[in-house]
Amino acid sequence: MISKVNKHQIFFILFSLAIFFGCVTSKISFFDLIVFGSPINYENIITSSGIIFVSIFLVGTFGIAHGAMDGKIIWEHSRSNSSRFKLYGLYSLLVFFGATFWLYSPISGLVLLLLLSCIHFGLSDLSFIPSVSLIPKICWGFTMTFLPILFKPISVNDLFYALTLTNINAEIYEVIRVFTVFTIFILIGNLFFRLSHNKDNNITFKLTILELLLLIVLAYYLEPLLWFTLYFCGLHGLRAILILNFKLVPDIFWMILFTAPITLLIFLTDWNYSPSNLLVIFPVLASLTIAHMLLPRMINLIKA
Repeated sequence: MISKVNKHQIFFILFSLAIFFGCVTSKISFFDLIVFGSPINYENIITSSGIIFVSIFLVGTFGIAHGAMDGKIIWEHSRSNSSRFKLYGLYSLLVFFGATFWLYSPISGLVLLLLLSCIHFGLSDLSFIPSVSLIPKICWGFTMTFLPILFKPISVNDLFYALTLTNINAEIYEVIRVFTVFTIFILIGNLFFRLSHNKDNNITFKLTILELLLLIVLAYYLEPLLWFTLYFCGLHGLRAILILNFKLVPDIFWMILFTAPITLLIFLTDWNYSPSNLLVIFPVLASLTIAHMLLPRMINLIKA
């Protein structure tokens, strides 16, 4: 029987295939036509404010919306108004800590965000497959975090420099690329092994393998920020919402309540929408990810 997550996998695969065919059948960027209506020429992602605006808008609204369910989780798992107050306060304190940490040292904040992403993406994206162990989940998280570096290290370095004003040693990128290839082989091998030994759930493993292969191919064609938007919004965010049994009412109100202040912060801080200022979404993501990942532990701590 096809589950709702399987239906999402099929949707994501079909959408990714449409993007792939748009890329390979045209000499110009597929997304240039969507965003601008005509082809543009640009050296790298940092020089195109239009692409950054569209990508950051999707990440800053639709992408982070799955984290809005944290407000609902806190509300439903609290025994009293007192415990709710403590959880919301602790959650906000962790977000504030993350923001302060990034402002104090952007490069340390970026490293922290990347490390958290390696853990969070793997544990979240594959949580619907109970038989998958920790190692392939970490491999998935590492792959999703660093895959753009495998094909476009210069563009990624430009993006990281815009975030931190720090140039990262080229040898570090080479090491990351080697590890990314290594994690891809481990992940694909593990999925094929489980596919051959788990006849009852083979549709899930087949779709997961297709998702992975398409994300790898698209990382070759798309600029890093566009690829991240596709993955973070189309796969990670939507899948997290589905796993949490999203209901239009009242969950949509939690999303609006959570994302509205963040969206206003991002898009009203600079009316010129310059690329460097719009990239404030990544420090915001880092701050929210810390609290988001620690929420289960906070709930257990307050209950105790």
